[in-house]
Amino acid sequence: MAGERTEQATQHRREQARKEGDILHSRELSSSAGTLAGVMVLGAMGAHALVIWRNGFAGFLALGGSSHWEDSTQLPTLTAMRSLAMGLLEFPAMVMAAVAAAVLAIGVLQTGGVHISAGAIGFKPDRINPLTNVKNLFSLRAVARLAKSLIPAGVLAVLAVQRIHRQVSLPPFSSSRLETLGSDVYGLLLAAAWLLFGWSAIDYLVEWQSRESRLKMSREDMREEMKQNEGNPQIKGRIRNLQRQMRRRQVKADVAKAAVVLTNPTHYAVALGFDFGTMEAPKLVAKGRNLLAEEIKAEARWAGVPIIENPPLARSLYRSVEVGQAIPVDLYAAVATILAYLYRQRVEAQLRERKAAEAAARARAQQTSASARGAGISARLDPSQYGSQGAAGSGIEPGTAAGGPQ
Repeated sequence: MAGERTEQATQHRREQARKEGDILHSRELSSSAGTLAGVMVLGAMGAHALVIWRNGFAGFLALGGSSHWEDSTQLPTLTAMRSLAMGLLEFPAMVMAAVAAAVLAIGVLQTGGVHISAGAIGFKPDRINPLTNVKNLFSLRAVARLAKSLIPAGVLAVLAVQRIHRQVSLPPFSSSRLETLGSDVYGLLLAAAWLLFGWSAIDYLVEWQSRESRLKMSREDMREEMKQNEGNPQIKGRIRNLQRQMRRRQVKADVAKAAVVLTNPTHYAVALGFDFGTMEAPKLVAKGRNLLAEEIKAEARWAGVPIIENPPLARSLYRSVEVGQAIPVDLYAAVATILAYLYRQRVEAQLRERKAAEAAARARAQQTSASARGAGISARLDPSQYGSQGAAGSGIEPGTAAGGPQ
């Protein structure tokens, strides 16, 4: 169905929930872990604690004499009492340290570290709203929590009744009652600590499952989140197409300036740039596979760049050299052979062009000389030029006959 939350929460959704204060943290698990650690330390060092307390009690009684409180002995007495008090506080301090360490360790394991959430500590009016609190008090979730709390309480009540029944069965003034009472009390404490820890662990798993269900997302939510974080897919596709076109135009421009293109011949194509004037190391100006290789070869044909098939060299250059880098030293010999071949072809082409230009120049010169000679011969054979020159030489005016009247 549309809008149904069937997808697991993304990392961004979890981080957002953490910022808002929705962190999986069970106070019951932390407190039960601290209680269990304290009870276990108490049982492990109980005998040593009794010895410390007995010695401390005897020491305080010994310092109660009047001789210890005279002006000359008052300061040493106070110092001794301070030492005895510090010794008595050693055991409670160890128990408290064990409790604090267990609570801190469980808290860090639950939350992954120390986190301060402004959303959790911020002021919210609904927290002090009586109507909201009454609704929460009589809600289904509150009833479920109360029912979960009654189960371990009932188990503890059964264990306590068993211990009490065993104490009642002992004789009233038996000397073993005190020892049995201490053992029963510690056993009840240890059983209660383990019971609370196990029950809080189960409750933690239930809360984890509830939080995972609460954080689930629908497909529409995932699409909206993707748009917010990564942008519209259509716009991103358009940007990728533009970037691809720009790369292709750049490749075409680089291939047009290349000295040679080496091919596989079908799968790989690499374009090498080399300046025969500077004679610097050849550089890889473009490379491609499959479709891009075909585009490189087509652009090379269009620009008149030589294309040479050399599969091993083409594959080596494609895999070991990036665009813009010079070729490695171990490939100098193979590339130099190809460049020398191209250089010879270029020199031969230049020589052919030069010879052709010189032949054309000689032909034009010969044609010009032949035209000039032909023009001179035509001028010498012109009759009008000969007639004018004869009349002027004989002294006769034009139009007058030789035997005509004077």
